[in-house]
Amino acid sequence: MMSTNNEYDYEQLGFRCGIEIHQQLGTATKLFCSCPNQVVEDEAAAARVTRNLRPVASELGDVDRAAKYEHLKGKDFVYNIYPDVSCLVELDEEPPHPVDDEALEIAMEAALLMHCAVPDEIHFMRKTVIDGSNTAGFQRTAIIGMNGHIETDEGNVAIEDMELEEESAGIHTRESGKGVFDLDRLGIPLIEIGTDASIQNPDHAKEVAKKIGMLLRSTGKVKRGLGTIRQDVNVSIADGARVEIKGFQDIENMDELVRNEVERQVSLLDIMDEIGERLDSGTVSSDVEDVTALFEASENDIIRQIVDDGGRVLAFKLRGLEGLMGQNISGDLHLGKELANYAKSQGAKGMMHTDEDVSRYGLEPEFDEVCDHMSKADGEVVAIIAEQEETAKNAANLVCERADALATHVPEETRTAEMDHTTRYARPLPGSARMYPETDIPPIVIDDDYLSTVEENLPETLEEQEERLAEEIGDELASQVVHSRQLQTFNDVIDRLRPENQEIHDVLQDIGKPLANAVTNIRAGLASDGVPVDRLKPHHYEAVFQAYHEDRISKSDIEDVLQEAAEKPERNVDDIIEETVSSKAGEDEIRDVVQDVIAEKEDMIAEQGEHAKGALMCLVMQRIDGADGATVNRILDEELTDAMD
Repeated sequence: MMSTNNEYDYEQLGFRCGIEIHQQLGTATKLFCSCPNQVVEDEAAAARVTRNLRPVASELGDVDRAAKYEHLKGKDFVYNIYPDVSCLVELDEEPPHPVDDEALEIAMEAALLMHCAVPDEIHFMRKTVIDGSNTAGFQRTAIIGMNGHIETDEGNVAIEDMELEEESAGIHTRESGKGVFDLDRLGIPLIEIGTDASIQNPDHAKEVAKKIGMLLRSTGKVKRGLGTIRQDVNVSIADGARVEIKGFQDIENMDELVRNEVERQVSLLDIMDEIGERLDSGTVSSDVEDVTALFEASENDIIRQIVDDGGRVLAFKLRGLEGLMGQNISGDLHLGKELANYAKSQGAKGMMHTDEDVSRYGLEPEFDEVCDHMSKADGEVVAIIAEQEETAKNAANLVCERADALATHVPEETRTAEMDHTTRYARPLPGSARMYPETDIPPIVIDDDYLSTVEENLPETLEEQEERLAEEIGDELASQVVHSRQLQTFNDVIDRLRPENQEIHDVLQDIGKPLANAVTNIRAGLASDGVPVDRLKPHHYEAVFQAYHEDRISKSDIEDVLQEAAEKPERNVDDIIEETVSSKAGEDEIRDVVQDVIAEKEDMIAEQGEHAKGALMCLVMQRIDGADGATVNRILDEELTDAMD
């Protein structure tokens, strides 16, 4: 199944992959209330509330299996309240307000940019989520687009559906038996886009995610930054299973994430074959036994503390797995850690077993006794989990269930992306029994006039903008500005400085290159020097480039003015400009110094000719405090030409 370059033949494997993109919108307010669309930073919560959540039946009368799983954990959920950015709607103490018009319009733009059909009516539904991420126990979501597509190098990829929904609460901390969430993020408008499973390989998955992200950013109305866009990736192979990987943010490494998941499933299938050869019949796991008595005198601090606190040590055997637990199945993820992650999902700290070096725990005598007690045979692994009784039971039973599956199939499940681009078990894959109607929000009629207005005002895509700008300011600068977070600033300044009835071409020819350089390279350089460039607003750039257009400052002045404006944003930019220009040496002074330097270096000029210019330029700049480089260069050219004639 492997090719010579260590890459899989994905078609032969029966590879299938689809992506779900979750993108926060840059609206003024939240989706269902008038609270600001902001996330607080380093701010203490004004109050806290604690809730318990339970699953409810869908409109078909069934309870979602993932919701049941979360409910069995019995967690308390604590919510941090920030009154400036959250209200009774987020607390689920007040019905949702009417849907935010701005969010709806952005969603319509995104749907049309991806060639989706828009429903005649928008109906919000409740999607059951009882992992604590929503105080209501459900998320409000509505389909706003269907049957669209995007174009890629591998052909069109279908957009099956697009939803407008509310963002979940942000996790603050996770503790044993408790999750703490922040309500500032809850209710921020979010678009979810789901592709079909026609993605052909890991590189294609990355291309699709980037293309969707590009189209969303083309609206100019989506949030940027860590946590504002997330990707869920669905991956399967023919003999494996559909696995949903949640919350991946590192789009540049999506291809590696997908490759690692394929490797995991292929490895698990190989292990399944190996177990089949080792075991004639029966299950992999044994019954779970309480062996706490064998650990009451343990010198291991962690085990002894658990036992002293009334916890239990549970043991079980895993038949046919000896020698396999340390086998890597995906990147640095080995089978033992894969199984231990199921225990951790139930609140256990982990799992210890005889297929690893138990001497590092100082537990050799205890494991010898457990192995004798359980009559360990060749080929078997003995594992223990030490926790409070209920947690230990749930963890041990889930590990045994997963170990039994090793002999028969790769299970469908939801997994979480890790920093090394492997994954760990999170919960069962959600079923279809998680949706039921939202009765607090009336249907929204999308009439032809509204949709036509949105369609007529669709923005250029970033690809189209880059192609257009490249003709005016060059490929490199066009790419830099279009893919920067300052694109909107660039466009705003161009629009504001464009006289009525003047072609945009003329404005770009005048200030396009220096403006693009200012919002990308100059800004980045100032930031690296510790200048607070986030204080710079479009009006700062507008004033600077109005002055540049009027020849009141030169290119070399732009950085100095922007630095002063960033450090003292309360100052009038025209005052900064006047001060900057007045501090520069005048042309007469510069010409006198240039002539002196040329006279001193006659021999060098005679020998090197115009190649001496670089050295002469350095000498002049050293002698004139605050000289404008462009002016010095021009005068030096003039005087050097005269001297060489």
